[in-house]
Amino acid sequence: MEHMAQLDGIVTGFNVTEHCIDCMCGKNLVKIDKCSREIICQKPVFEKEGLSRKLTADNEQIFIYDFCTLYVLDQKNYEIMGKWRLGNDLSSDICGIAVDSNTIYCSIRNGTIITVDRQSYLAEEFIVSESSMWSIITYDSYLVSGTVDGKVLLLDKSTLSIEKELVLGKKNIGSLYMDGETLYAASHDGKLFKICMKNFEIESSIRNVHKKMYDCAGIYEDMLITVSHPCSEVAFWNKNTLEKINVIHIPLKLSGRTHIENNFMYISSRNILGIDRMNLNAFFCFQN
Repeated sequence: MEHMAQLDGIVTGFNVTEHCIDCMCGKNLVKIDKCSREIICQKPVFEKEGLSRKLTADNEQIFIYDFCTLYVLDQKNYEIMGKWRLGNDLSSDICGIAVDSNTIYCSIRNGTIITVDRQSYLAEEFIVSESSMWSIITYDSYLVSGTVDGKVLLLDKSTLSIEKELVLGKKNIGSLYMDGETLYAASHDGKLFKICMKNFEIESSIRNVHKKMYDCAGIYEDMLITVSHPCSEVAFWNKNTLEKINVIHIPLKLSGRTHIENNFMYISSRNILGIDRMNLNAFFCFQN
């Protein structure tokens, strides 16, 4: 592991672009140059520090949710383009977010989704499920969400109605990752599922992926990478067969974020002041 960016606090979310890394740290958004590793932009956005806010982005904007509040910011200069309070308390806070070219989708605790039009900023509310949805991603004309009671839902974007559902167990489906027509779903009971999106059926599954909560971090070559911050583990699986290839132990703590780009895996954690980076190609060359 190499240290990419030294900051004054832990990074609670980040976005990697071609030249920069946008980080949430304390009350600020911080832009790090990937080559020089210097801070090139820093701006206070939040009224106070927080550990539960999350960030996603596209090529133009950054989207952040912090408890009940949704922020939309210009990616270049961090100008706030919109700020909305979508909920009121712990029964109506934001649990997950997904974005496409037209709409922002926010899953609200206890099974509601609020959509915000990216042009008009009009918001609509849809009651989708009886369970909260911590994981939510886009897939063509659909949303895919994982519920805390162990289901994966396929939702029509236009109506937010449930087209299909899969029961994977009884525990939270806390992480989803899409690779082409294949969906990988991580359950809090330690199971990993490979789902074919063409027929929305389970192709295979394995148990005991990690002993504690984990995320599907992404794909590197022909491998799916999973990360468990509580276990300080990074595991590599054959993405087709789900056979374990390797597992490495690196110092992590409680929770964090991960992003895979080319040969590098960027990672933040409660024990890292800034962003670390792992050269995956060098690691596997060394192993061989």
